[in-house]
Amino acid sequence: MSYAFVNKPAVTFDIEDVVDYYISINPELATVFLDRVEEAKKYIADFPLAFQIKYKNVRTVLLKQFPYHIHYIVDDSKKQIVVLAIIHAYKNPKDYSNR
Repeated sequence: MSYAFVNKPAVTFDIEDVVDYYISINPELATVFLDRVEEAKKYIADFPLAFQIKYKNVRTVLLKQFPYHIHYIVDDSKKQIVVLAIIHAYKNPKDYSNR
C-alpha cells in the first residue's frame, strides 16, 4: 500500500524558517535537519499508522536530534499522507490544525 505525500502550503514556510535558523548557527545543522525530515517522511511512508493520533485525526512524529514534530493525517480514500506542519515540540499544535 503506497501513499503519496502532500504538503500543505505552509509546510514549505515551516521548513524554510527552521533551515534559516539552523544556517545562522551552523550550516551543517540545516543539512542534518533536512536529512532528518526525509528520514521521518520515509518512515511515515512505510508505516503511516504507526504513530498515535494526537488531535483531530492528526498524527505526529518527532524528528531525531531535533525538537520538531511532523504533523500529518492519513487520507486512506486518496492514499495520501497530508503533512500539515513541521513545528517546534513546544508550540501548541492546535494553532496549526486549520492550515
